[in-house]
Amino acid sequence: MRIIACGDALFSSRSLAKRLDKRLVAKLADADAVFANAEFCCPKHTTPPAAGRGYITAVKPETLDEFVNLNIKMVSFANNHTGDFGWQGVVDTIEAAEKRGLIHCGIGRSLEDARTARFLDTPNGRVAVVAVCTTRSEVFAGSTAGAGVAARPGLNPLRWGRSYVLPDKEFFQLQDMTELLGTAASTREGARIEVMPDQGPDSFKFGSLFESAVQIERGERAQVRTWMNPKDCDAILKSVRDAVNRADAVILSLHTHEGEDDNWYSELPPAFIEDFARQAIDAGAHAVVGHGAHFLRGIEIYRKRPIFYNLGSILMEFEAGESIVAPEMYEAYGYANDARPSDLHRARAKDKDGNFHGFASESRFSKNCLAALQIENDAVCFTLTPLDLGMSRPRPLERGLPVIPDAAMGHEIAADLTRLSKKYHTVLRYDEQTGTIALAVEQPQ
Repeated sequence: MRIIACGDALFSSRSLAKRLDKRLVAKLADADAVFANAEFCCPKHTTPPAAGRGYITAVKPETLDEFVNLNIKMVSFANNHTGDFGWQGVVDTIEAAEKRGLIHCGIGRSLEDARTARFLDTPNGRVAVVAVCTTRSEVFAGSTAGAGVAARPGLNPLRWGRSYVLPDKEFFQLQDMTELLGTAASTREGARIEVMPDQGPDSFKFGSLFESAVQIERGERAQVRTWMNPKDCDAILKSVRDAVNRADAVILSLHTHEGEDDNWYSELPPAFIEDFARQAIDAGAHAVVGHGAHFLRGIEIYRKRPIFYNLGSILMEFEAGESIVAPEMYEAYGYANDARPSDLHRARAKDKDGNFHGFASESRFSKNCLAALQIENDAVCFTLTPLDLGMSRPRPLERGLPVIPDAAMGHEIAADLTRLSKKYHTVLRYDEQTGTIALAVEQPQ
């Protein structure tokens, strides 16, 4: 069975099947199943945006027809834009997907619904996807009905936490600063009145107890320590094991912007992502497909199965489309609330002197891949098709649209992936005959 896994799809223009690279369209059409993450929601025109969202990504419901036309039938909507239009926007998105026969993954009318694996039956077998989100997942998580309270529509969360660990000298210096600022006394009083447990001598909250405090810990070396919510992890792995019993191929989709050291644009994932991905393979997933960062991260072969820590994007179209831009979004970026889409998007592509900046200024945001997985009798092999999104193309209408690149860029992307995968001892090679990237015959031990 041949499954193509794509990264993030961020777009709002139409007729993609007729406009994209014909070789890419043919690859998608030829697969038994194609999966992608829709980095947007599809609210009805009567649904207002959620408060405090800043940058939102939302498109008209009919935009989902593009997935149908490209043979992308399994679509995750579990990401940090799931709730841009609140819980009603989640329901709107579900209804828009169902109307078109798309299999929506990672969101649901309740937490249980969002957690459940989704299935696609093909002539060559059954595919299951369990879709999960870490980024802002605590904000958009679905909930369970009970105690006379209705369920909340939302996404399948893998909630997580962080602590900033400092050695003794810096730990006590920062602790002294909280006393000087008065926030330590405020925290003690708030904790006393709200009946919060004492944190003990080796940790404290820096900042406002009720607004935006960060957790500080005492340790041997400075580091950002991360951990995942164990209940979320257990529930997700339960869905993976269930899917293994009911499908021939199981994909774990993981939307995560988080990187090492609290850096969304780090080349390395944080430790909790690596831990979770390996547990998903242990539970029976045939592959873990990461996306969210909008650039490539490394590949780990764990128990003979691939973990793609980030495939990047298949579409990253900002300037040409008809995405929904709320007045509050203009204001969040310093524009009048009656501004126009090009005011915002052109400024995010080029500075006042006409130089590319942001996503358009670094080639790594143009270099992406899709993964073609061949799964037979639990054995997994894969190839990668390199993609060039051309984020700095001269014509704005072409920026962010994927093209299968020439051999020079193919070799470049393979070399990039090998460098990014050094930690996992994975070496990749580009094949000029097939135009794909695969594991090198000789892998380091």
